[in-house]
Amino acid sequence: MRSSCGIGAIIVVASAGLAQAQPITFFSSDNETLYRGTNSGLDAAFGGPDEIRGMSLLENGASIGGASAGDVIGVSSPQRVNEDQVVYRIDNAFAGSPSLVSLGTIDLANAVSDIAFANGKMYGVRNSGPAGTILIHEFDAGFAVANTWDTGISLTDKGAGGLAYDNASGLFFVTDPDSDKLWSYSLGGSASLVGDVGFDYGNNDLSMFNGRLYAAIADLGTNDYDIGYFSMGDGSFTNVVTVGSYLGGSIGAVVVPGAPSVLVLGMAGFAGLRRRR
Repeated sequence: MRSSCGIGAIIVVASAGLAQAQPITFFSSDNETLYRGTNSGLDAAFGGPDEIRGMSLLENGASIGGASAGDVIGVSSPQRVNEDQVVYRIDNAFAGSPSLVSLGTIDLANAVSDIAFANGKMYGVRNSGPAGTILIHEFDAGFAVANTWDTGISLTDKGAGGLAYDNASGLFFVTDPDSDKLWSYSLGGSASLVGDVGFDYGNNDLSMFNGRLYAAIADLGTNDYDIGYFSMGDGSFTNVVTVGSYLGGSIGAVVVPGAPSVLVLGMAGFAGLRRRR
């Protein structure tokens, strides 16, 4: 049985002034299956060549060989002894047939459960478990660890969660599936508890876009795989769409508020939304 540390990421692309009731489009994963759909339900499923554990949009100013601003970047969930973590560019996330393009690897000892881009750099969250604390790594352009910060968030089980960065506040947000809580963290400082999520959750992923903290999350009480958003005020979770039954592996998701046709037009500048040839 896999541990609950392997959830993939959720990537959110939105326009300013997002209305709370606005529809969403999502691209997501569970185990090696990739999904595409909306808040109305699942549209398509694809067999993937690897299990995706975390995703984020490559932001302007960040440098990764083989990728450009707006590309969807994901990391694998290593399943074998001495298997390094692969960093992928995920093409055709919202249209066409999704594909994974390897950009490099992260040493297994530093493997992360989710990634985020902040201030032109790539960060990842991991735990020093099975008992320990949640750590945040800063990676260089070649995916080697440049710095590490200890958030001080204690764990008794192996299960680091999601990571996202809020440009407005300069804070990272971290989920802790061990205690079912949401935390905020400033590099070099101390983690602050946002709140108890209110239900038993496992694999999960975070993504921040235009001030909203989106999440892909496994509800262990219902065994559902849900996509929604967290309150950055009290940590509560609002479900937007249930993708289906949780398959028990790594979960990743890209959530785009709005209709697919509007999104493609509105986000035309993002390389991650265009089809590569």
